[in-house]
Amino acid sequence: MAVTEHRSGQRTTAVTSYRGHGIHAAPGVHEYAVELVRAALPEGGRILEVGSGCGALALRLRDAGFDVVPTDLDPPHDWIHRLDLDDPQWTDDTRGPFDMVVCVETLEHVENPRQVLRAIRSLLRAGDRLLVSTPNITHPHSRLKMFFKGAPYIFGPGFYHSPGHITILPEWMLTEHIRLAGFDQIEVRNGGNTFYKGLVHLGYRLEIALLKLIGVRQRAHSGDGICTFVTATAS
Repeated sequence: MAVTEHRSGQRTTAVTSYRGHGIHAAPGVHEYAVELVRAALPEGGRILEVGSGCGALALRLRDAGFDVVPTDLDPPHDWIHRLDLDDPQWTDDTRGPFDMVVCVETLEHVENPRQVLRAIRSLLRAGDRLLVSTPNITHPHSRLKMFFKGAPYIFGPGFYHSPGHITILPEWMLTEHIRLAGFDQIEVRNGGNTFYKGLVHLGYRLEIALLKLIGVRQRAHSGDGICTFVTATAS
């Protein structure tokens, strides 16, 4: 029987929007990403965004005063450049130079994150910055789901083909990939919230409280800390 290969570049369902553009990330992730970019580039700068989705984060960054070149595997708008991170074909628009590359909730969709990070490093000058984020699989809720179901939050059979979460990156592995790609001054933070609402969200809060009682605590710099954010400097 022939095996059908499914594309892995599909997006998560948009649960909210920014200026009419769907946000394909956990609640609070885009807001925290902008906060970290502002801290990294306090005087502004030129940014390459990879994995732009419908462009909501690019618009947030532009509204914050940054010059943004957005890219995506399947651009929904003509102002977003096409870029396949698993086989990047750089153009004059996407080659740089850039002061920062922003890769938010994207590495879990690619086949070879180490290769992607090396490709990103090739675009940057020494001292330029990087911001990446990916689901935080060490979050207490993810650890509990891993124990009972064999997959962290927003991973597993129901997420493999759509939205295409095919690569699990624990914090230690992500930071080591980034270091070996040619970055230093690596800092790790956690932010963002779950998609849960209503009674499911209430049950989630009870679960987190019970886990805390037995010593399994969450570490969050913003929101619930459901996603891992890493900033680094090209060495």
